[in-house]
Formats: sequence, C-alpha cells, structure tokens
Amino acid sequence: MTKDEVLDLKDKKILFYLDQNARTSLSKIGRKVRLSQEVVFHRVNKLQERGIIKRFQTVVAISKLGYIAPKVYLQLQDITKKKYQELYDYLIEHKSVFWFGISQGRWDLMIAYWSKDTFEFGKLVDDLLHKFSPYILEREVTIGKNTIQYNRRWFYYDELEPIETEFGSELGDIKLDKMDTEILKYLANNARLPVTKLAKLLKTTTNVVHYRIKQLEKKKIIYGYKFALDTNQLGYEICKSFIYFKNITEKRRKQLIDFCKLHQNVINIVLCVGPWDMEIEFEVKKFDDFYNLMNEIKEKFSDIIKNYESVVFREEPKQSFMPGCYAQIKE
Repeated sequence: MTKDEVLDLKDKKILFYLDQNARTSLSKIGRKVRLSQEVVFHRVNKLQERGIIKRFQTVVAISKLGYIAPKVYLQLQDITKKKYQELYDYLIEHKSVFWFGISQGRWDLMIAYWSKDTFEFGKLVDDLLHKFSPYILEREVTIGKNTIQYNRRWFYYDELEPIETEFGSELGDIKLDKMDTEILKYLANNARLPVTKLAKLLKTTTNVVHYRIKQLEKKKIIYGYKFALDTNQLGYEICKSFIYFKNITEKRRKQLIDFCKLHQNVINIVLCVGPWDMEIEFEVKKFDDFYNLMNEIKEKFSDIIKNYESVVFREEPKQSFMPGCYAQIKE
C-alpha cells in the first residue's frame, strides 16, 4: 500500500471535520460523511491506533493567563549522539518547554518556552547555554506578535472559506479558579475527553463542567480544539519559511496573508519580532511543492519580500497548549 492509499475518502472526510473542531460529536460527523456513529467511532479509534492521530489537543490562550511564548532557534555543531540524546531528554523533561521541533535546513532545533516575562526567559536560555553551548553554532530568538491558524483543507476540499483561528501575544492577567485551571489541564492533551468523565475526575457534576467549558470558550480562553497529526504516514512534509520584509506596508502584508489563506497547504502564519518578520508553515506532498509555492509568493510579493530561509521538519516530539497540563489519558 502506498502512502496515497493509507486513507480512503471517508477517513479523509472524518479528519477534515475533526480538524475543524476536534470536540465535534461523532454522530454529527457521521451525518456529514453518511456513516453511522458506531462506524465513525471505530474509524477514529483505528486512526489513533495507527498513530495517524497522535492526540487531541485544546488550544488555550496562554497570553491571557500572563504568559509569553518566545522561541529559540539553534544550529548545532560537533554534537555526538550521546550529547544529542542528552539535549533531547532535557527538552522533553523541561517544564517550561511546551514545544520543540527537529528540522533540516536553516535550523536544527526550534524550541518554544512558557515564560512570565523576558527576565524569566533569559534565565531559561542561560540554563540551555550553560549545558549545551559547545554544541551550538548559531542561535536566534523571536517573540510572536500574532498567530493565524487554518484548518487542513488538503484532507478533503470543499468550497467553504477556510476556518481561521487568530490569536495574539497581548498579555492578560486573567485569574482562573482551581476548577477552570484543572479543566484546561485535562483538556490540553485530551480535547475529546467526555464531560461525564471530566466531571468524575473533578468530583463535580456534568452541568458544572459543561457550563465552565462554554464560559472558557466564550471568553476566548479556549480558542479551539485540534489534533496532532503524523503527516509522514500520509506522505506529507511539514515545511516552514522565515520571511524577511522590506518596504512593508500594512496593506501589502494583509494581501500576502490573504494569498496564503486561500492556499490549502498553508496551515499556520506567525507575525513575529526577531531577525525575520513572518513565519509560514506548510504541509506539502514533497519539498518541490513548497519550493514552487514559495517562488510564486516571492514573485507576487517581490516588492516586500527581501529574502526567505526554510526548514523541513523531521519530528515534533513535544507539544502542549497549557502549562502544567496532564498527560494524554488512554482509554
């Protein structure tokens, strides 16, 4: 079986609707794909067993809880397998590292931290350098200003507008009580956790949990529900471009974002403060598709794009959307 044959059309449609909202009921998905709820249940379980769906995740507005999420980009040198494993384990176990990606191209590692302020972040970077600076050839730091995520449309194309989730880095100081915090910690890596089970874990009623989740959504503390996907099993590469602007205007930047929005392989855009100005993330069949699309973008926006660099992801070993969140609950 080739990678193109890993999923049939029904599976692709199920993934398409789960990617829009991972808490969508299986009965509702069943109606859309013309399958019974039981059949959808077994198909989703199979996708999880095969590791195509790695976990269901809740996107939390951590900036509203007083956190910034800066990233560190590393180009490595002279690192042995033993030291690389030490670095890998350090990042996996570090409580302030909520995501890191292993890549080929401009950067070898990209690391995202939770931090309350730049002073705390500085100490986190100092600790990283203290332990591994002999193996770091070059490093850069960015802070995201605004992030725009799009639903995956390459699963299954329809003519509807892309679903866009936009969130910024404006710091808030929302104080959550213990129950709301616990709800977010459980849902972060378990976005499809039933309200009934969550109520048992929290020793409260389903009505209370349901109401609180709705309030967290209404206040935009919960942005949405997604899933982590193993794109390699489906024959797709994850590529990221780092865009350097020149003569930029708000109008032309918006036109660039709108152009990317309409392309089904663009899944993420980050406007950032750092050496570059924008990051665009793609999921593509092969690197040539990414290369051709970036050539098209450069040609259409040559008046504002000075240069770009790129990476291809090999692995994303760690990802979470809530500080102190609980591990994935296995059924």
